[in-house]
Amino acid sequence: MKKKSVIILGSVVVVCAVCSSLFVDWPVDFSDAGGDIAKASRFSREQASEKLTNMEELLQTDSDFKDGIVAAQVIMQTRAVQFGSLVDMSNEVAGEIPAFADVLKDMNVNREMVNNVTNSLIESGQNLNAALGGEECADLEQTTINASLAYTTLQKQNNLANRFIETTDKYLETAQGDDRLKFVRDQWVDYQKVTAVLEGDKAASEALAKKGNLLSGEKTLVAMSDFGIAERTAMVQSAVIFKNTDGSLASALPKDALENVVSNIRSAAEAYSNTQNGAMNSQDVAKFNQKVVEALNEAVIVANSRPKVVSSVNPEVFGQVVKVIGSTGKVMEAYSAQKISSNQEVGLFNRVNQVIKSTAAAGNRATAD
Repeated sequence: MKKKSVIILGSVVVVCAVCSSLFVDWPVDFSDAGGDIAKASRFSREQASEKLTNMEELLQTDSDFKDGIVAAQVIMQTRAVQFGSLVDMSNEVAGEIPAFADVLKDMNVNREMVNNVTNSLIESGQNLNAALGGEECADLEQTTINASLAYTTLQKQNNLANRFIETTDKYLETAQGDDRLKFVRDQWVDYQKVTAVLEGDKAASEALAKKGNLLSGEKTLVAMSDFGIAERTAMVQSAVIFKNTDGSLASALPKDALENVVSNIRSAAEAYSNTQNGAMNSQDVAKFNQKVVEALNEAVIVANSRPKVVSSVNPEVFGQVVKVIGSTGKVMEAYSAQKISSNQEVGLFNRVNQVIKSTAAAGNRATAD
């Protein structure tokens, strides 16, 4: 087992080091991602294992390596939280509509898996955050592997997003539908736009662009204000991370305003994480909720935004959102410091996805040995 762990952990270092070295000045190109990953196969297992003990050191000394690890972590944790929140929102807006029974049933069957994936990413994010702060972290490599494996498992369920979009569009052919349903549908479209970019699927990108969004920018922001605090936080966080992929929220307000919202939410989440140690009561949630509302109002997202009643908050979901955002401050700072242009971002997402898949594949191969 120890030998297998060395192989797994060495593989993640090599794959990330090779691919992250290309993060500077990537063009937007859906066709050239495979070659970078192929280079990783030239490394022998012996060479890979030599990197094992250097991962923490490389985070401190090799900026390209650090950028690769950080980008992969941010993308994985953001999408996991977004997926879980959208499942909950889908149930909220369509749970009483018979046409959605089948897709919601399949979403709910996978809800526990989504929680497990998010918890794995919380662990890897906290370890990476500690390592970036100079702390020793013996489990850093293993939790990085675990996160990649968990995330790739989650991505196998992305067809649920397509099914919800298709079900909504068909339902709206004969029914009016409310703006909350349309908002969730649009957010699933945004989620799949990022999926297409990550996968380098130009055809899917074009098809999703044709589907478009059902709500205007103003209606999008008003509809979002009627969801719970965890869901709103997850949607805004996703919007700022994937701001250059033509998402509905990112298009609804200026870039600076969006980033200001997220900065304020992160500060509140970090304070909550540090002082509450994971405990939560309704007063704590209400205070955090108000901070988010204030941040939204400052950005003029919704002039009449108001706190939603918090008595029905799911403690596990709320806790996951806060931990992802509040306990990875150094990770988010390192990601923001990369100052990736909109042209580079699409290329980065495409290649990071290849890094994640190759990392998970290396783990699977070693486990099978």
